[in-house]
Amino acid sequence: TIAMVGARNASVTGIKMAQRLASDLGSAGFTIASGLARGIDAAAHKGSLETGTVAALAGGLDKPYPTFYVMH
Repeated sequence: TIAMVGARNASVTGIKMAQRLASDLGSAGFTIASGLARGIDAAAHKGSLETGTVAALAGGLDKPYPTFYVMH
C-alpha cells in the first residue's frame, strides 16, 4: 500500500500527474491510500479505482470530512 496526499488546491498539472502516478502504481500491484479531500487526494483515488484504493476518513464515521450524505 502506498499513501498519496497533497494540496487541495492543486494545479491541473499536479492533478494529472497524481492520477497518472496512482494508475501506474496500481497497475504495478500497489493499493493506493489517501484521504477524501479534493485535489491530489481525489486524483489519487480516481487514478486507482480500477486497481484498488483505500480512503481514510478524517474525523471517523460519525463526523466524516469532507461531509457526504448517506441515503437511508
